[in-house]
Formats: sequence, C-alpha cells, structure tokens
Amino acid sequence: MMSHSRPHTGEMWQRLADRLLRRKRSIGARIFGALIAMSLIIGMLGTYGFLVLSTASGFVVATYDGPLVAIDYARSASFAFAQMDKERLRRELVAVDQRAAIDNRIEQLTKTFFDDLAVADERSLSSDERAIIEQIRIMVSAWNELRLSKAEHGAAGDLDPLAEKIAERFELLIEKTIDHSFVERRKAVSAVANFKYTTVAATALALLLATAMALFLARRIITPLSAAASSADRIANGELETPIPTGGNDETGTLLRSMTIMRDNIRAMVEREQGQRRSAQNRLFHALESSNEAMVLVDARGKIALANSQLAAHFPLVTREIGADADFTEVFSEIGKRFVTSIAATSDGVGGERTPTWDELLSIGGEFQITDGRWLRISRSNTQDGGFFIVFSDFTEIKEREEHLSLAKRQAEAASAAKSNFLANMSHELRTPLNAIIGFSEIFRDQLFGELGNSKYREYAGNILESGRHLLAIINGLLDLAKSDAGKLQLDAEPLDLRTIIDGCATMMREQCLRGQLQLNVEHGEDELIVWGDAAKLRQILLNLLSNAVKFTEPGGRVSIAATADRDTITCRVADNGIGMAPEDIPVALTPFSQIDSRLARRYAGTGLGLPLTKALVNLHGGTMTIDSAPNRGTTVTVTLQRFSAADQPKRQAASA
Repeated sequence: MMSHSRPHTGEMWQRLADRLLRRKRSIGARIFGALIAMSLIIGMLGTYGFLVLSTASGFVVATYDGPLVAIDYARSASFAFAQMDKERLRRELVAVDQRAAIDNRIEQLTKTFFDDLAVADERSLSSDERAIIEQIRIMVSAWNELRLSKAEHGAAGDLDPLAEKIAERFELLIEKTIDHSFVERRKAVSAVANFKYTTVAATALALLLATAMALFLARRIITPLSAAASSADRIANGELETPIPTGGNDETGTLLRSMTIMRDNIRAMVEREQGQRRSAQNRLFHALESSNEAMVLVDARGKIALANSQLAAHFPLVTREIGADADFTEVFSEIGKRFVTSIAATSDGVGGERTPTWDELLSIGGEFQITDGRWLRISRSNTQDGGFFIVFSDFTEIKEREEHLSLAKRQAEAASAAKSNFLANMSHELRTPLNAIIGFSEIFRDQLFGELGNSKYREYAGNILESGRHLLAIINGLLDLAKSDAGKLQLDAEPLDLRTIIDGCATMMREQCLRGQLQLNVEHGEDELIVWGDAAKLRQILLNLLSNAVKFTEPGGRVSIAATADRDTITCRVADNGIGMAPEDIPVALTPFSQIDSRLARRYAGTGLGLPLTKALVNLHGGTMTIDSAPNRGTTVTVTLQRFSAADQPKRQAASA
C-alpha cells in the first residue's frame, strides 16, 4: 500500500506544477497581470483625484458658502434696518389712522432683519465678526424698544444717534468679513497650486508605467500572433498545404494547433457546402411552387433562372413558351401586350400622379389589371449577384374593397355638404319670421300702442319674446356651425383689449349669477391684453363658457374668469366648482348636437352646440381650447390666443384680406 501511494502522490504534484507553469506562461495571465497593474495605477490616480476634488470642494464651501453668504445677509440685514428707520421717520409725518399699517410694516422688517442677521452669524468665520453681530442685535433691540416706547407713551428719546451707531457697526462687520474672505481665498489658491503640480507629476508617472507595460505585452504577444495571422492569410487564399509552425504552451500554441485542424477540415467543409447549396436550391424551388403568388427569379444577365407554376395561372399563353435561359425583357414585353389592360397611377414625387409604362412598372413595382378583370401587384427586390426577384400578387378583393370605401367616402362627404347647405338655408329661412315674432312680441310686452287690457297678455308677450330670442340664438349657432364646417366662417378682426371684452361679459352674466346665488370673480390685471380678433365672436366665446359654468354650478358655488399673458400668448380661463364631467365625456361634449346626459328628462337643457361652436371660433382665431374637468369637482376651460403687437398688424391684415 505504501509503495504504491508514493508514485501516485508524486504524479499529482507534478501535474499541479505543470498546470501552474502553463498558467504563468499563458497570454491571459500576462494580460491579467497588466490589467491588475493598470487598475492599481488608475485606482491610485482616481483616489488622488477624488482627494483633490474633495479638498477643492471644501475650499469653495469655505470661501463662498461662508464669507460671501455672510456678507450678503449682513447687507440684507443692514438694508432691512434702513427700511425700518425710514418707516419710523415716515410714521411721524403721516396721519394717525395710517400709523397702524406702518407699525405692521416695521414689525415685518424687524423679523426679516433678525432672520438675516442670524444667517450672517451662522456663516461668519471669526469670533470678532460674531461679537459685532451680537452688538448689532443688542443695539437694534434697544432701538426697537425705544421706538415702541416713543410710539406708545411719547417718551422723549432720539433714535437717530443709535441708528447711526448701528450703521457704523454694519460697515465694520462687512469690512472684517471681507478681510477674512480674502485670507481664506489666498489659502485656497495656494493649496490648489500645490495640488496642480502633484497631479501633473502623478499623471506623468502613470503614463510612463502604462507605456512600459504596453511594450512588454507587444513583445510577448504580438510577435507570435503575427506569425499565426500570416499562416491564416495563406490558408484563406487557398494555400491548403501551408506549413503551420508549432507553438509553445500558451494560447498562441493552442491557436496554431487549431489552425492545423482547420486546414485539414476545409476540403470536407467545401464539399459539404456545395451539397448544402444544391439542397437549398431544391428547397427554394419547392417553396416557390407551393406559394400562392407568381414568382420569377432573374439572374444578372437578364435571363429567367426560375419561375413557378403560378405564373402560368396569370399568363397562361405566354408562360408555356418560357424555356431555359429565356430572356426576361422579351417574355414580359409579350405579357404586357397580351394581358395588361390598365396600370394604376403612382406618385410623381412632387405631389401629383402619373401612370407609368409597363417597363417602368416592372422596374419600380406597382399595380395593374389584366384581361380577365383581376388586379395584380408587382413587388421587386434585387439580389446580391446583380439579378432581381419579382412577385405578382392577386389583390383583386382588396382593390374592390378600396373602391367601395372610396365610394362610401364620397357619399359621406356629399351628405355632409348637403347637411351644411340645409342648415345654412333653413337657418336663413327661419330667422326672418323669428325676427318678426321677436319684434312684435317686444311691442306687445312694452305696450307701445297702448294698454293691452290684461296683465297676462304682457306676461305672455314676454314669454314669446324670451322663447323667440332663445330659438334665434339656436338658429344663429346652427348657422355659424354650418359656416365653420363649410370653411366660410370669417373674422372681422382688429386689435382688441381682451380686458374690455371680459369686463363686458362679466357685467352681462352678473345678474344671472345673482339669480343663481353664485359668486362671480374676474381677474385680469392692469396691463393691456391685446389680441387680433373679432369682438363679437370673442364675446360669444366667453359668454358661451360663462353660461355653461353658471348652468352647471349649484347655488352657493363660484364661477371665475381670469386672463394672464406671457411674451407671445394670452391665456383666458373660465372655471367653476360645479358638477363637472368625466375625462372620457369631454370628446362627447365637443361633438355637435351631443350631450353627456341625452335623456329627454335631463336636468340641464341645451342643444349641444355651445362647446363645439366655441371651439370652432377659437380655432378661427388661431388659438387653442382645452378642458380639464372631474365629476363633482368642477370644470376649467382654457383658451389660449396669440398676443398682438404693432409689428404684426400688416401681416394680420394681409392674412385677413
């Protein structure tokens, strides 16, 4: 047992030693060692750079976050105290009923003063600065107590000398803070200079070490790999008898041995590839035969290399004549003469259409009809050897569906035009008798030709007048919507101040808000809000939005209209806290004649024209309208218009003309 175990143990140790020796000699071990060395160098440079950045960051914080912030807040506190003293002097000159407001102003300035002084104290670098800040705090507290005493009891005491001393202490504080900041700056500049020199030295050393490692790897790795690459090039050029040198125990030797095996197997691989190519050609032929499309493969000489039997289904008389090496141009020229009845037009690239010739269709692809009425589509793709592949697809059913859809579209457009014309004509026809009804009902209501004899007649005349006006408004809305759909709605535009229109609309709606127990708020600032628009249509936009807001807001709610401006646009918002609507209902509300609650017994009456017409009028002005709403949380409608300037007027007038 003992005599047999010793040789076995010796062999194990020998194999382990050989394995370690091979690893030591391997390219991977050399590269790994170089990477470890480079990683250590990069790590040291990175650590040193992090130290430099951290230290520089400390310098910046010490220089800027300390003294400069302290100076800034000290000056802010000094300015606040100056304002306090100014308000104190003004208090002595104003009337008694105005002094309470000035006292409140001084109290706010006092709080600001002590807050700024506290920040300056926190950011100060030296004890003498903090001592001066404490003196200022005590002196200002004394000044404030003396001011309050004088204000309440009329006690004698002059605050001016104390204010002057406080100002002097502020000047001293700022002077000392500036001196300390210069000292810290000199320290930072000196330290940064030292870091610069050491960083340059460390970088130069790292570059030298990296260059030395690169030269070492080039000598041990690139030279043997160059010999292997030369042998590989000769084998790639077909020199299969190229002698391959033997390598060592590293990866280069493994590569050379693998190349020897590769050279011996190339002949077998070439034979297998040729067999696979023949098999692939057979599979391609069977795939073409099983396809429902007619397919033609043409080689680089323009000869038909392959055509499946589906070609005969489309062109039976000609395809029977196709033999081996038939000329593509001759065969398909004959097909074009015998079978093609029409070719679909294609885009000419400049927005128009043109009908290509048969030869062009074979080159670029497209659609054509044959003698039996079917429509075929040509698709062409080039092959790598200079030939091309053509596919003929039967899409007769798709073409018929397209024609049906085109006919349906034309019918829908005609119906829409007829609807618009009907609405326009009927609106004009209805407005004439309505104007008469409204006019005569106004005469009856106001009793212009004498007493009617019974008060009920006057009440009924008022009801007729109100109903007539409501019906006229609906007809006008229908007419405007029909004009908008037909593209005939025009603007009588001019530069307008939107504030005037907002105020006018608010005045018109205020009584309705009072009846509905609603609060109406108007906000638009003092600056002009000039837009290029039609006053009547802008007024109609705002009245429609305000009417909707009032209609859908419960008593006790609020309605607001606000306008703001930026450099290029003016934004007007009409908001309420009424019933609101779900986001998915907003597109329904913007559809003409549609309402979210469309039942006959719905709570809120209407025709469904307000919001669609409003959006059309906003678009006519070149603006946008968005709606933000949620159930039981109210609705906000935002209208954005382009702001007008005098420079825009010629361009606007030209566009209107």
